[in-house]
Amino acid sequence: MDLWTEYEGRTIDGAFTLTKLIQPEGRSAFFSTSNGTGVPTVIRLIESHFDGDDILARWRGMAALNHPNLVKLKSFGHVVVDETSLVYAVMEPVDANLSEVLKVRRLTELETKQVATSLLAAIEAMHSNGFVHEHVEPENVLAVGEVIKLRSDCIRETLEGDDGAKLKRKDVRGYVSVLLQALTQQRTLEGASRDLPLPAPFEQIVRKGLSGEWGLEEIGAALNPVTAVAKPVTRPSVVVAEAPAPAPQVERQVEMPVIPPPSVVRRIRVPVEDTRQNDRLRGIAYGVGTLLILLLGWWFVHSRSASSSGPVTKAPMAIPVAGKSAGPGAESKPSAAANAPAPVRPITSATDTGNWRVIAFTYNREDQAQHKVEEIAQGHPDLNPSVFTPTGRAPFLVALGSAMSREDAFALSGKAKREGLPRDVYAQNYRGR
Repeated sequence: MDLWTEYEGRTIDGAFTLTKLIQPEGRSAFFSTSNGTGVPTVIRLIESHFDGDDILARWRGMAALNHPNLVKLKSFGHVVVDETSLVYAVMEPVDANLSEVLKVRRLTELETKQVATSLLAAIEAMHSNGFVHEHVEPENVLAVGEVIKLRSDCIRETLEGDDGAKLKRKDVRGYVSVLLQALTQQRTLEGASRDLPLPAPFEQIVRKGLSGEWGLEEIGAALNPVTAVAKPVTRPSVVVAEAPAPAPQVERQVEMPVIPPPSVVRRIRVPVEDTRQNDRLRGIAYGVGTLLILLLGWWFVHSRSASSSGPVTKAPMAIPVAGKSAGPGAESKPSAAANAPAPVRPITSATDTGNWRVIAFTYNREDQAQHKVEEIAQGHPDLNPSVFTPTGRAPFLVALGSAMSREDAFALSGKAKREGLPRDVYAQNYRGR
C-alpha cells in the first residue's frame, strides 16, 4: 500500500510517533517508533473496516495469556487517522530475528533445542486457549535478550471441528519446518539431503511432524524424554508418597574375623618400650638416607659445573652450497642437521588459508557482543576474543582469535571448550563472505 508512507511522522494515540515505515503488508504496516520511554520498538497499524473489535479481542487474549515465549504487546487500541479507522499494537523491543541469522549461518544443536522448546511451549499455550498462529516461520521467531519468542500480533481464533484441527496441524508443520531450516538452512527435506539424517531427536520430529504422524504431544515427549508430567493437585488433597519396597534379602557368604579369647589377647600385648625403640631406629635410618641423597645431589651439581667451566671446542659446521664444493679436497658429506627429519607442519590448502573463524556467541546488537568480548577477555585472555561481522551489519559474532587456517581454527575451538566455553563453539570458513 503506497499511501502508508504518508503516515511517517504522525503520532498515534498521542504517544507513539511513526518514525519510519519498515514494511507494508496489504492493509497493515509496520513502523519504527518508541515504547513511550524513548526505547526503539515496532508498532503495527491495521486498517479495520469491520473487524477492528475482533482484532482487539485477540490481542486482549494474548495480553491475558502473558506467555513468556510470546512477544508481548505493550499497548494496543483503536484510532482514526484522516478518517481512516485503524487498530494498532506496540510490541516489546526485540534483539534478533531467526531469518536474519539463518542468512549467515545455521544453528547448532543446542541452539535449535532452545528454539524447539520455546516455540513448542508458545504453540501449546495458544492451542490450549483457543488460538492458532498460521504464520510459524523463521521471520516470526524473535529473540528478546536470551529468550526465544514467537510473534503474537498475527494470531486468530481456532475454528470448530475438522477445520480447526487442520489449522493446528498447519502450525505443527510450520514449527518443524522452522527446526529443519535452523539445522540445515533449507526449507525442504529434499533440499537438505546432504545434511540427513538430522541429529536425534530432530530426525524423527521433522519427518513425522511434516507427515502429520506426530503432533505437539509426541514432539514434546521426544524433546524431553525423561520429563515426568506433573498432575495438578487440589489444595485439600494430601499426597502420601509410597514407601519404597524393601530390597530383596540376599544371603551372602561373609568371612567373619576370628576373635581370640581374652587370655590370648593378654599374651600378645606388645610392650610399649619396644615400639618406642623401633620408632627411634626408624627415624635414624630416615635421617641417614636423606643425608646421602643430599651428598649425591651436591656431587652431581659440582661435577657438572666443573666440566662446563673447561674449554669447549666446537666442530666447524660444513654448510654445503648447491653447485659449490666445501673446499679443496673436502669430501661432500651430508651434515647431521641435513639428515634430521623436518618438523611436521599442518597441511593447509591454498584455498583454505586464513579464512576460518572460531565463533563462540551471536548477537543482534553490537554492544551486547562487545560486552561478551570483554567478559571472555577477563577470564580467558589467551583466546583473544573480538567482535566480528561478515556482512558489516547484524548479526554480530563473538570470534576467538583472528582469521586462520582450518586446522588452527578447529584446534582453537577445542581449546576454548576445554577452558569452559560453551560446547557449541564452532569453526566456519568465511571465504568469499
